[in-house]
Amino acid sequence: MSGVPVRPTPEARIDDADATLGEPEWEIVPNYQDAEDGDSTWTLRARDQAGLDRAENLIKEAIMNAGRMSHVGFLTMPDRSTFPRIVGVKGSNVARLRNETGAEIIVSRENSTIVIIGKFQSSS
Repeated sequence: MSGVPVRPTPEARIDDADATLGEPEWEIVPNYQDAEDGDSTWTLRARDQAGLDRAENLIKEAIMNAGRMSHVGFLTMPDRSTFPRIVGVKGSNVARLRNETGAEIIVSRENSTIVIIGKFQSSS
């Protein structure tokens, strides 16, 4: 899936290689840490002006929303067998978490990593 942040390559350590075998891994990194600066050119096409205006507004809203997301979390499971419990029936758990937190949650179909993009809020 294009546009989905890629998990940074973890540093390999020989002394703890067996300690995390079979355990979920959680990593959180600042959003846009490897983003390139610059402008992008978008070409929008629609059947009519109203459709073009809707598309433009949706893109502007998505860009503003993405700018508010300060961190990206990567939850990597040892295998995909636990995904049904995490995702919920027809995605109900993911939908509830999206509604409660405003975070974007992307469940990969290619690997065993779930990507969470959101605004970091301290608990203090």
